[in-house]
Amino acid sequence: MGPVPRCYNGAADPRNRRRFLPFWSPDNKSIAFFTGTKLERVELTGGSPLAICDVAIGRGGAWSSDGKILFGTLASGMFQVAASGGTPPAPLTVPDDSRGENSHRWPQILPGGRFLYWVRSDKPAESGAYASSSARPAERVRLVTTDTNALYAPGVDGKDYLLWQRGGALFAQEFDVGALKLAGEPHPVADPVAALGDVGQMNVAVSATGLLVYSSSATSSQFKWLDRAGKSLSAVGEPGAYGSFRLSPDGRRAGVSIDRPGGTDLWLAELERGIFSRFSSNPGTNIYPLWSPDGRSILWTSGGRRNLLRKDSSGAPGSEQRITQSSNYQFATDWSRDGRFVLYFELAPQTQRDLWILPVTSDGRPAPGTEPRPYVRTPFNEDYGRFSPENSPRWVAYVSDESGRNEVYVQSFPEPRGATQISTGGGRHPQWGPDGRELFYLAPDDRLMAVTLKLDSGSVEPSAPHALFPVAAAETFYSPYEAAPDGQRFLVRATPKQAAQPLTVIVNWPALLRKETAAQ
Repeated sequence: MGPVPRCYNGAADPRNRRRFLPFWSPDNKSIAFFTGTKLERVELTGGSPLAICDVAIGRGGAWSSDGKILFGTLASGMFQVAASGGTPPAPLTVPDDSRGENSHRWPQILPGGRFLYWVRSDKPAESGAYASSSARPAERVRLVTTDTNALYAPGVDGKDYLLWQRGGALFAQEFDVGALKLAGEPHPVADPVAALGDVGQMNVAVSATGLLVYSSSATSSQFKWLDRAGKSLSAVGEPGAYGSFRLSPDGRRAGVSIDRPGGTDLWLAELERGIFSRFSSNPGTNIYPLWSPDGRSILWTSGGRRNLLRKDSSGAPGSEQRITQSSNYQFATDWSRDGRFVLYFELAPQTQRDLWILPVTSDGRPAPGTEPRPYVRTPFNEDYGRFSPENSPRWVAYVSDESGRNEVYVQSFPEPRGATQISTGGGRHPQWGPDGRELFYLAPDDRLMAVTLKLDSGSVEPSAPHALFPVAAAETFYSPYEAAPDGQRFLVRATPKQAAQPLTVIVNWPALLRKETAAQ
């Protein structure tokens, strides 16, 4: 089972923080949402948000009429917590390892004390929409196999329906909520309908009054080179559903994850020509590409359990190798310049996100006679670590929420002897300048910040942060920028103006099903 969220009671700091995946209370007087580190609620009448509990990476929530909130996370089953806060969340469902399950997500409250949710599995036949009762959550029913979440929709025609996606199209089928069974035949409602393949969520919303809203295009972004003033220098390739990306050591190529139905693939981009070529298409998720210092190997996170794989950057057949085996999710974020260490963060059941060191050979294979070791492991979240650029690194920049919000710190390496806070007012996604005397990071309001560092043998003296330019970031889970090797340009994954697409609204959508049935 994945990380168990911690919970506390008290007012949250509302300043300059991103808010995600909102959902309503049953009386429509409050909204709950995720911040990237917490689950919070706010009243529509005003006031500061109230922190309910810590959630490392939320994956959907639902608020029941009895004052409970159900929520999913990146790497666990469903949890249930009192909407008032003050009590620890309780595990509600547990992924079944024998079926390849790795997370339960996107809950929705059903009538009669039941709930709907989506199961993500390494085995495509096991991924799909399931339903359970809150009283007996382990006694679940699989309703339909699908790569994305499903939605329960009470119909204005007196019937209930289940909406889900298949092959890019949205289908609806009558749903007996009491028996948790589908009836009749599925009918197409809209095509195409976009989805976020990596997270398993279709871009659809439906109301109890017969309104259905969907988007036919996935979230699009555009790679651009910007100078230190934020001036656009050139665009790279065409807009696409890009996620994590990483520059090669010479700055001429980038490894890029691209969304597809049911997951993501890795591609290599030739930046000058804007040409993309497929690198890896393993089932499920392939994200966080990381180049070796000589550019000859690439590590990345792959599969349902998201352990680390390596492959020659040439794409040579037979060069792919799994280099870690763990029940915890792992994400590699840096490779020391001397080629000896890989820095990654891992989601652990008790301590959530921790920083680990993996000793490796120059081509990324585990160094003989060594084992991964924890570098910074505390009750708080630590992630997105980056080595300082010396041939033998002396420092690591990383993100921690020990202060109650994400801040950037610099810590000594190879042994941590005390961290120095670099960011002020929040920060994430740190990167070093080429000589190790400058550090970049992203502020909560998506401005790219720069800090000058004075590094002595055992101390770090940072300057006051100053803003370079705003980054039009689509989300915060992946870094939206990469600093070029000279520190004078930045490759940014921005949201292009032309990527905006209209939403389609269908009024009384069940009437479409009646027309199709009559035509048959």
